[in-house]
Amino acid sequence: MRLSGKTVSEAVRFGWWTVVFGVVISAGGGCAGGPQNVLVSLPAYESPGVPAGPGASVRIEPVRDARSDAVGSLIGERVTLGVPMGMIEMKPIPTELMTQMLATELTKMGGKVVSAGEEVRVAARLTKFQVVTPATALYWDINGSIDLDLSASAQGGRKHDAGYAATCTDRTYVFPSEEIIRNVVSACVREIGARVRTDTALANFLRVR
Repeated sequence: MRLSGKTVSEAVRFGWWTVVFGVVISAGGGCAGGPQNVLVSLPAYESPGVPAGPGASVRIEPVRDARSDAVGSLIGERVTLGVPMGMIEMKPIPTELMTQMLATELTKMGGKVVSAGEEVRVAARLTKFQVVTPATALYWDINGSIDLDLSASAQGGRKHDAGYAATCTDRTYVFPSEEIIRNVVSACVREIGARVRTDTALANFLRVR
C-alpha cells in the first residue's frame, strides 16, 4: 500500500515522538516517582605533581562561591530532551573541594600552608562549576566546566592574578548515572588542578625572596 506524502509525514512524526516518549520514560525509570536528584561523591583531592623546593608560607582563604547559576552543593541538572529529570549535587561542595585542591597543589609547588603569619595570601572565586546533560533520542552528553579566579598577594605589594578554566565531556547511551557524572567532574577537577600546578608565574611568586 502506498502512503500519501501527508500520511508518511504523520507516520514519521508519530515514530519520532514514540522514540522521545520512550527515552523520557526510560530515563524516569517508568515509575510514578518522577525525577530524582543524584548526589555525586568525590574522594579527597590528590595531586600527581612532584614536590618542589621549600617556598613561602601561604594562607589560603576559603574559596568564595561566585557562581551565577548555582549555590552550595548544586552543580547541575539531568535533562532529557528538555524534560528536567532531577538535580545534580556534589559532596564535598565545590568551594570546599577547590579550597582543598589549592592547598594540595600549592604545597606541591613548595608553599607551606599556614593559618597565620603568612608571607603570601591566596584568595579565589569560583565562577563556574557546572554539569549539563544535553540529549538526543539516542544519547546523552555529559559536559562539565569549571572556572576559577585566583589572586595572590605578598608583602611589599607584590600581586599575582590568574584565571583557570577546565572543560570535560563524555557520552552515554543510557541515562546519566552518578558514576559517569562523577568521572566527568573528577576529570575537570584534575584539569583545573593541573592548570594551577603548571602556572610558572604563580610558582615563581611562591618562591622565598
